[in-house]
Amino acid sequence: MKCETRNHSKFLLMCHIIFVCKYRKVALEPIFEILEMETDKDHIHFLIKSEPKVSVLSIVRKLKQESANRIWKTQKE
Repeated sequence: MKCETRNHSKFLLMCHIIFVCKYRKVALEPIFEILEMETDKDHIHFLIKSEPKVSVLSIVRKLKQESANRIWKTQKE
């Protein structure tokens, strides 16, 4: 994998997130990139790449928020 560079930093920040997926869908956000995703019967594994200024907590919140919103929209129909 290739390191990213900015004005005064060089980094390669990736995290492996296991996410319970019952009725959830993936949300692609510009603050991070999903490099790999694998599903199992009751959870999802993500390999996510982001910049150091983006916290893992904010990524998980965005994933959960977007998936919940999509679930509510599909259930209303």
